[in-house]
Amino acid sequence: MNTYFNEITSKPVNTADGEILYKIPAGAFCSNGDLGVVLDNDENGLIIHISKCDFWKFTKGAHKSGGIKTVGSLKIDNVDLSEYNVKQYFDKGLLECKFGNAEIELFIAPQNIIYFKIKSPDTEEFSPVSVELPDTCDSKNSEISDGGVKCCIRKFEGGDVVRESAVALGLREIDSVTSDGITVARYCISVVTNFDDSDYTKKAVDTALNCDYDGDKEKTREKWEKFFSASKVTLEDKEIESWYNSSLYHLAGCMGNKEFPPGLFGNFVTDDFFPWAGDYHMNYNYEAPYYCVFSSNHPELFDGYMTPVNDMAEDAKRFAKLFGCGGYALPVSFGPKAMDVYTQEDCKEHGILFLGQKSHAAYACVIPAMHWFSTYDKDYARENYYDFVLNTAAFWEDYLVKEKGRYVIENDAAHEIPYYRGEKFRYITHKGQIEAVNAINSLGLVKLLFAAVYDMAKELGLNSEKYALWQDIIENLSDFPTFIKKGKKCFRYSKRGIRWRDDNTVGLQHIYPASQIGFSSGEKLLKIARNTYFINDRRLDDNGSNSYLPAGARIGVDPEFLLEGLRMNIKEFGLPNRLFRHHGGGIEHLTTVPVTVNEMLMQSHEGVIRLFPCWDKKMNVSFENLRADGAFLVSSELKNEQVESLKIKSLRGRKCSVECTGIGDVIRESDNAKIPCEKEGNTVAFETQAGETYILI
Repeated sequence: MNTYFNEITSKPVNTADGEILYKIPAGAFCSNGDLGVVLDNDENGLIIHISKCDFWKFTKGAHKSGGIKTVGSLKIDNVDLSEYNVKQYFDKGLLECKFGNAEIELFIAPQNIIYFKIKSPDTEEFSPVSVELPDTCDSKNSEISDGGVKCCIRKFEGGDVVRESAVALGLREIDSVTSDGITVARYCISVVTNFDDSDYTKKAVDTALNCDYDGDKEKTREKWEKFFSASKVTLEDKEIESWYNSSLYHLAGCMGNKEFPPGLFGNFVTDDFFPWAGDYHMNYNYEAPYYCVFSSNHPELFDGYMTPVNDMAEDAKRFAKLFGCGGYALPVSFGPKAMDVYTQEDCKEHGILFLGQKSHAAYACVIPAMHWFSTYDKDYARENYYDFVLNTAAFWEDYLVKEKGRYVIENDAAHEIPYYRGEKFRYITHKGQIEAVNAINSLGLVKLLFAAVYDMAKELGLNSEKYALWQDIIENLSDFPTFIKKGKKCFRYSKRGIRWRDDNTVGLQHIYPASQIGFSSGEKLLKIARNTYFINDRRLDDNGSNSYLPAGARIGVDPEFLLEGLRMNIKEFGLPNRLFRHHGGGIEHLTTVPVTVNEMLMQSHEGVIRLFPCWDKKMNVSFENLRADGAFLVSSELKNEQVESLKIKSLRGRKCSVECTGIGDVIRESDNAKIPCEKEGNTVAFETQAGETYILI
């Protein structure tokens, strides 16, 4: 079975009785990292929606008419969709469509050109292929023709727009050949914004005029072939394996613009009115899509993550001062280029959407912490995120209260308070959340934050004056609060305030993604974690399955329970195009399958590489080049209940510790030399050299 392939055999259904069923589209999706297209249809034929990561309307205030906007759509009339077959080739970045009277091939080249080819009997008439631009949200649309290129321009400017945005689409028929009664017409459409090029109209025309269909098709294939060669997982359950690969494709398909990383709905925006304006939500939504990228050995997908976060630096400093602290604090959401979607005058916290939470900047630091521990790239850290992590730590240095030798977090809601604003808001109703002490998710995030900044600073040789304080916070931060529920000791949402909620997975996020509990935590803490885990089954949580399932792997719950959870998510929320329909956002649940599988096959967050820590040993499985903390690439195969092979490539020359039954020797692959190692029980530790691969037998 080709698990880099998907077939759609019926027209996408997005509406019923004229009402939109859900915003996440069901039609075939193709993307290149910045530009995305979604197939749709109307009564006249085929529609191809076009969106791009950097096309936003920049207005100040809580969304208003601002947010990410659709670029436009391509219309091909008279296509007979009574016969419908669309093949998605993820390892080629290609769509192959077969309809009643036409075959269409489509791909998006790396330089933001959409190519498509229409093959049909010469008796059929599809011309003119046209571009349609929406006129909603006060956009200014225009059109020019230049050298055989029809260029359509959509622009937001003037009025309440604080930053101009514009996009140009250059449509050109490349050629048309008729032979033996069959016509093959090839087209290109270039898509250029003012953020790509100040003279975006000219760039769009020039790009269309100088395109190379066959050459760019090969470049597109090479790009995706290289992407999938970075790592590989082979499972007995081919459905899960297939969704693993398609999820990585869709994530990579919207994480390629370093200045504009994806918001809630990536680049499959089909109109101007996606929820929450498609912004960056910082209390898990923005971070979640990145949970799987490092273990899957795609750290390059992180490259744009810090851009909007760093762009908020001045505002973050101002927000921290509102709470009497130095450093950085963030609101619940914002847009690119520090776009203000957080100002609401009736908010009870300084007119800003904090929603009672102080943890947003700490949550933002989870992903750079993952990058740091999995790459140990000192130059990258220094240039991209050390300053933000350092300043977030500075906020918490001031905000934490030390009582009786322990650091305490006060007045910080574990769960957002959605109506912390307006005349009808009653303080007494939400007093427990507003005045919460030691919210469990914040405790986990803050502990990870200080562990990360301390490790970074030591490796970079910076801020040694802070080491003693950071170490004190790490060692003396309050314990995770507990209580008795259903007769068992469980984690509680906060020490004082809200006890528990049956929706969402906030009460488990100190386990994952904050990485504060695992197999090294001891059986007492693991038992509490497992009790909490099964208070209710959150595998189909509309917001939290992407953390609930990997958290289960971290604490060693039944592997079949987790795999069944993946199957349940695929069945309940999976769409024909391999996107997921969820309430919380569009791309965050694409991480669910890869991150859960990766955590079941290998864990390394506690300084020890553990092979198949949450896997049914009766199920054969193999993986190549999963990335472990410490900057190691690990490849292994489990067959007939035995670890058949184990290879570890060291990227930074750090000491490596591996827990695996039956390891006798460590052999350096380059010269077949036996390497000295330390053994304790099933754990083997050995020194490595950067660039060398080690075979453990």
